Amino acid sequence: MREETLNIEGLNVSYKIAGEGPALLILHGWGSSSDSWVEIQDNLSKQGFQVIVPDLPGFGASIPPLNVWGVGEYKEFILKLTAKIGLKKFSLAGHSFGGQIAISFATDYPEKIENLILLAAAGVRKEPGRKVKIVGFAAKILNLFLVLVPTKRGKDLVKKTCYRLIRWRDYARAKGIMREVLSKVIREDLTSVLLKIKAPTLIIWGEKDKVTPLEDALLMKEHIKNSSLSILPDTGHRLRTEAPEKLLELISRFLKK
Repeated sequence: MREETLNIEGLNVSYKIAGEGPALLILHGWGSSSDSWVEIQDNLSKQGFQVIVPDLPGFGASIPPLNVWGVGEYKEFILKLTAKIGLKKFSLAGHSFGGQIAISFATDYPEKIENLILLAAAGVRKEPGRKVKIVGFAAKILNLFLVLVPTKRGKDLVKKTCYRLIRWRDYARAKGIMREVLSKVIREDLTSVLLKIKAPTLIIWGEKDKVTPLEDALLMKEHIKNSSLSILPDTGHRLRTEAPEKLLELISRFLKK
């Protein structure tokens, strides 16, 4: 396995590559990086696949985008990345936020996708739920309260405390422009494009996923014509850490069909 760096339109981007054979590109989730997929990547590379895992802009060793990106911009980034690496047709896997990008890419560039693997993928957005409404209300109150706090240090402390109270850890940990990116991508609903996916698709989900609920997986299975669904019992959102052996087995079997 080796780590490479590319410059894509002013962005220094890092990615890991291992193995030889049919190509598989894996997109990590929000707040993660290529480091979290090393074990899966290493195992699949030893089974005859070339596995590439980039650090998406704003994560790992890749610098953040220069402006506020949404799913569309990340999709176009993947197009440019794969062109520079020389991937003409490949299998694409994405976890959570990475799955949201994978869905968008597969619908707009179907000629490039051999197989699609959606791992607890985000992208199904319903009417704002209780948590989203609480977050929105808290944000309004927070903005009013911050006017009364005189120092930047004090404002930062108040913000962190508020984010912990509403348990929005991703937002609390995001810095700079990535908070605006997060606010944008969590509002993007891809339900309407699922019917356009043509590639053979494997959907893998945790039975007890509280981040992307199981009902999202059932909806994806219903809308994506050539798809199969595997539900991992007693497993939550972090598939690669909670059920790595089963995850590896399912991906390997699907790619070898």
